[in-house]
Amino acid sequence: METKPQTFVIPWDFTPVAENAFKYAVKLSKVSNEPSQIDLVHVLHSGGSPTKSGKTSEEQVQEMIQADKQRLSTAYSVEINTKLLEGSLFDVITDYASEVHANMVIMGTHGIKGVQKLTGSWALKVIAGSDVPFLVVQDEPAKDRIFSQLVMSIDFRDEEKEKILWASRMAKQYGSKIHVIVPNSFDSGVKKKISNNLAFAKKQFENVGISWEQHNAAKGKSFQEEIVNLAVDLEADLILIMTAPNLDFTDYVFGAQEQYIIANRSKIPVMCINFGTINP
Repeated sequence: METKPQTFVIPWDFTPVAENAFKYAVKLSKVSNEPSQIDLVHVLHSGGSPTKSGKTSEEQVQEMIQADKQRLSTAYSVEINTKLLEGSLFDVITDYASEVHANMVIMGTHGIKGVQKLTGSWALKVIAGSDVPFLVVQDEPAKDRIFSQLVMSIDFRDEEKEKILWASRMAKQYGSKIHVIVPNSFDSGVKKKISNNLAFAKKQFENVGISWEQHNAAKGKSFQEEIVNLAVDLEADLILIMTAPNLDFTDYVFGAQEQYIIANRSKIPVMCINFGTINP
């Protein structure tokens, strides 16, 4: 029986950050030593596709994406598929990833800066509701490693167990060390729930032979900032978060907690998985 290749979907908009996402797909496919394919997916808008030089027709976009396919497949010796789709970026990418049973969507983002301040929000809206993990990247991957240091938080929620299972799966696949950061709390009930989740994590990680370490967030500081700061201090390759599906419009505009991490200014890649949508 032929083994289905693992599939990485790259939202393709002909920008350097999209190419950085492609480079991550190449590196992950080579690390796994499994048959892989990379799908470059461009979403057409009504009347054409916007580029720096203005609108381009579907025929022009097709020529552009085929040229990129040829260039990248030759340079990196990987199998590449291309797909032009019409509709809303927020729906089309996640629908396509589900349809092809993708292992991961790898999306480049410019982060939050200047006129691109809402790019992080757009990324969050594309991710919300997806049943396929999203890896959001800004820079190209390091040449000498991939996901060697993974940072994740553990708090009081029952859903944290799902995050722990995903972290265990990622660390096992890529040989990562997991760094767990826990929030500071004065509430005894909350502390007990955090302790229970930590005990679950300890058992899970040790059962599968994963190296891990616990860190405690400082008092009186933003927990999201503490997560990113820890990742910076450790020179981490990945932050793993669970995102809440069905966020409302105010979350996109004014900044859900996840947005700060996804578009972090240190440009650390962020793996985003929605609670309750995937059984790891």
